[in-house]
Amino acid sequence: MKRILIVLVVLTVVLGAVLAVKIMRQAAERKGPPGSSGIVEGTRVQVSARLAARIESMAVREGDVVVAGQVLVELDCTEPDALVAEAGARLDAAGAQVAAAQAQAAAVAFTSQAALRQARSQKTGAGAYAVQEANARRQSQRAARLDNEGAMATAQRENLDTAADDLGKRRAAALEAADAAGQQAKAAQLQATAALEQVRAAERTVAAAQAGLARAKAAQAECHIASPVPGTVTVRAKEPGEVVLPGTTLYEVTDAREFKVTFYVANADLGRVTTGQAVTVTADAWPDQTFRGVVRRVSPEAEFTPRTIQTRSDRDRLVYAVEATLQNPDGRLRVGMPVEVALVP
Repeated sequence: MKRILIVLVVLTVVLGAVLAVKIMRQAAERKGPPGSSGIVEGTRVQVSARLAARIESMAVREGDVVVAGQVLVELDCTEPDALVAEAGARLDAAGAQVAAAQAQAAAVAFTSQAALRQARSQKTGAGAYAVQEANARRQSQRAARLDNEGAMATAQRENLDTAADDLGKRRAAALEAADAAGQQAKAAQLQATAALEQVRAAERTVAAAQAGLARAKAAQAECHIASPVPGTVTVRAKEPGEVVLPGTTLYEVTDAREFKVTFYVANADLGRVTTGQAVTVTADAWPDQTFRGVVRRVSPEAEFTPRTIQTRSDRDRLVYAVEATLQNPDGRLRVGMPVEVALVP
């Protein structure tokens, strides 16, 4: 009987001690920094095709480490190469059209200037004939007076009249020629304006050809698909020889520059979490190493809400997701690795 009592007493003491330790641990956990377990996540980038083409080669396999800008896929570039050549030929032809239009505009401008000079010359000549005609008329009138007085022969007076009439006709012809040259100058000016418009149209054709060449070269560049980020290849979705369409995923690369972890804190600890707060992370695979990170986002909504919240224990069942970015300088953390996260007070 005494032995039974002793055993009961010992069991009671042991159970009490265990319960006390558990209570102390729970109290320490409540007072300690909040945190929980989580899974390491990475930013996964899909490397896709922008062209419909056949795959010629794929450079890496799953698990390979790549750097940003490293060519991963080579596509058949026969059609884009032809488009580049065609666009280049169109650009050359458009350039030739611009040169021809400029030469034509220069020739028309020269013709216009020549017509203007001819018109001015004819007007000057008409003015000279007008002066000579006026002088001849005065001499004819003087000869008529002298003829009436018997001082000049009739033939001489008639010659003066004929010369005056001839000069008048020449003046009229010069004025008509000046008017015709002026009309030609106006027509040449209109042709010059049209030639300038042709030059502008040809220049716009050149600009369109340049844009077409740039577009063709952009398509040609898509034949060589490079990794947009440094990281590790996690998915190789296609193989050489397959035909892909625009938007087809070829690789999936996990960005090595940034890892993150999502963990959860209780409703009671929400006030102790702020954006930018430091966190510490430990992994089972590296128990002696502590990784550091920073809280990037705290969820505005609870992950679990009971149907009715009436007591403190019910409210403590609410948890909020917290996302933190992690530093992984030596690459020890891997995607999918379970870790323990604790907030730094």
